[in-house]
Amino acid sequence: MATNYQDRLRITLEGNDHTRFETSTGLHVATGYTRIVIGGRGPYIEFLPGQLVWENLQIPDEQKHRKEHPWEDRVYYAEWRTKDESRVKVYEQIRPVDYADYRIGLLYISPFDLFVDGEPVITMLERKKKAKNDVVDLFGDN
Repeated sequence: MATNYQDRLRITLEGNDHTRFETSTGLHVATGYTRIVIGGRGPYIEFLPGQLVWENLQIPDEQKHRKEHPWEDRVYYAEWRTKDESRVKVYEQIRPVDYADYRIGLLYISPFDLFVDGEPVITMLERKKKAKNDVVDLFGDN
């Protein structure tokens, strides 16, 4: 099983204009993407504003301050959420960050939250199964 993000993605790092992204409930979130950004906080799918289905997104009441004065000049992103039970988080990049190549004005969603053709965009890591006779050293002696 692949352990790095690139090998676990079911879409290419380079974007296209036809991939349809949905939430776990089947809500259409976007069509197409520009690229995958793998930064210090993991992978994120990058979208142009025109690729998102805006009528399926909203800014939560508790996050609206991010788009208002004086906060708009202090925050790094505005937070949007999908209008379904999954409440997928969408980041609208406002300011640059040091840990990833996020671009101002573009939008980002974790591939762990999206599906293409009913399948997760990224595969999860399988946990190593503990054998029946495995010994757990609680004291760190060996």
